[in-house]
Amino acid sequence: MGMNGRFGRTGQTPHDDGPPAQLTTKPTRSQSLRSKTAGNLGYSMLSRVLIFALSSATWIILARRLDSSDYGIAGFAMIFSGLLGQFSDLGITSSVIQKETVEEKELYTAFTLKVLLSLLIFALSFFLGNISRMAHDNAAVKAVVIVLAAGFLPDSLGFLPTVALKRSLRFKRLTVPQVGSQTVATAVAIVAVYAGFRYWSIIFSSLAASVASAVIAYAMCPLRFRFGWDADSAVRHLKFGSHLFFAGLMGFVLFNADNFVVGAAGGTAALGFYTIAFRCATMASGFISQSIHTVLLPTFSRMQQEIEKLKRGYLTTLEYVSFGAVLANGLLLVLSRDILVLVLGAGTGRWLPALFTLEILSVYGVVRAILEPVGSMVVAIGRPALMFRSSAIVAALQAVCLYPAMKFLGTAGVAVVVTLSYSAQFLIYFPALHREIDLRYSMVLRSVRPAILAGCALGASGFALDRLMVVSWLSLFVKLLAGCSLYLIVYCSIAGWKIFKDGFQLLDAVLIKMG
Repeated sequence: MGMNGRFGRTGQTPHDDGPPAQLTTKPTRSQSLRSKTAGNLGYSMLSRVLIFALSSATWIILARRLDSSDYGIAGFAMIFSGLLGQFSDLGITSSVIQKETVEEKELYTAFTLKVLLSLLIFALSFFLGNISRMAHDNAAVKAVVIVLAAGFLPDSLGFLPTVALKRSLRFKRLTVPQVGSQTVATAVAIVAVYAGFRYWSIIFSSLAASVASAVIAYAMCPLRFRFGWDADSAVRHLKFGSHLFFAGLMGFVLFNADNFVVGAAGGTAALGFYTIAFRCATMASGFISQSIHTVLLPTFSRMQQEIEKLKRGYLTTLEYVSFGAVLANGLLLVLSRDILVLVLGAGTGRWLPALFTLEILSVYGVVRAILEPVGSMVVAIGRPALMFRSSAIVAALQAVCLYPAMKFLGTAGVAVVVTLSYSAQFLIYFPALHREIDLRYSMVLRSVRPAILAGCALGASGFALDRLMVVSWLSLFVKLLAGCSLYLIVYCSIAGWKIFKDGFQLLDAVLIKMG
């Protein structure tokens, strides 16, 4: 047991009855938060690079072997699985991570809640599977929903070691289950698709990743498997997490209403094309958010009483994020035709119907990446209700506009609605952050302006090259090289070399930390 009923700071091993001491440990003066954050970002980025490479290779192989209907079936089932997933956490994980000190009864109550929720979700999947069957013309959707719901149980069992590693900012160990689960998912997907399992390849891959993640997490942080219950602790977790849950529920609507409308109104093939376009457009934003959000929430939470430091940390993060997101999605816009034909289509034009939608969603990907760090900020300063409010407004806009857009303009119209409605969150978040931490609009603009202007130059050059060159591997390489060069030249001419100097300093800190 920890001292006085709380998790002690020293003296426990992973196999003790209580949870590890790292759950409440803070960085010491010699082990500064800046250095620890730099090292954690390094580990997080490294793991995300590996995961990105594995998932991209898997996705390309699947895209070459499957057709749009296969993606449509899996994508439609994942809408309902995603709805169930909103009830698998209820903000409990963030509640545990955000607290400065967590009592044992609070932790094990949270774990018990997670397991109970996963069992409830699996039971509900049979009912929701019937609803999905009525909304779609393929009976396979029901079975896929149920199999996907089974993955929430291993996710809940991995809660204890994952929270322990995050609270103690030990992201070096946390990268192992992340990379390991993706490796298993890649192997399962490739074997399944070549064995002829079609859309089940995607489903089996997801389920295998959940099981592998939980098993490897316990290997990295072997805690005692134990249940517990305290009513007051449960109420506190659920009260804190309620705002995040409703924000997440609205976020689910936000991220899946388009898929539902496209699948229900346009059919399986249309949803397959939209899924491919959306996946391409959000790869960069997903990579960025998954690399930094896991680190930012616990790090910003430790700064929540130091407003100036918190603000500087956010603006620096925003500068890095905008630089990477605009470059990645600008290149995607320039290379979209080449990617659909050469990379995903294996030299054929079977994915070209997704082209215009992909070009529009490339802009959405930039907006999404720039907004991602805001979520960590509002949770860290104890204002999760802002997330619900902004998500509710965007969801309302989509509810009104998505169906008419799909009916009259097709998937491209849906992409326009998604981009504009998601951008509306700027109108909620930034006025609130201006009031809370005196975050001025000029500061935000100064952080993103070089990337936006460089991105405009990149897009213009790509438009010109696209008119001069035919689709080929040579044109892809030329546009990639020319686009990167132009972007960096314009960016550095506006912002100087500051971001690269900061990057080298960060790299030094990472190497020192890793060493």
